[in-house]
Amino acid sequence: MIQRNNKLEYILPVVIWLEVIFIFSSLPGPMLPDMPSDGWRFWAHRIAHFTEYSVLGFLMTRACARICRSMGFRQIALLSVMVMGSGAFDEWHQSFVSGRSPDLLDVWFDTICGMGGVFVYKIFVWGRMR
Repeated sequence: MIQRNNKLEYILPVVIWLEVIFIFSSLPGPMLPDMPSDGWRFWAHRIAHFTEYSVLGFLMTRACARICRSMGFRQIALLSVMVMGSGAFDEWHQSFVSGRSPDLLDVWFDTICGMGGVFVYKIFVWGRMR
């Protein structure tokens, strides 16, 4: 039986998902859909960030687990820094986009959501692999 360990098949989904986040962040404010109220806008914004960063955390953890073959405290700490860095870069990038502005709270929210994806992978996938 041939055993594959192609790192690209684990890293490529992370890179593609980072590009998806970058594309969404590049949309100028006026291109974003109108919401009936500020409450709707708030929740739509939170749901978008939750989706983007929980998927990113999941994909990053998948890549790390498959490549490193372990999932301990060091790997989780590294993943949290990587997710936070991605969120910070996303907010910095938005400072250059018309009609958008950076928000430090979004970086924290992105980090928390990303770590949710990390722990979903660790509990439900990594736990069953062992």
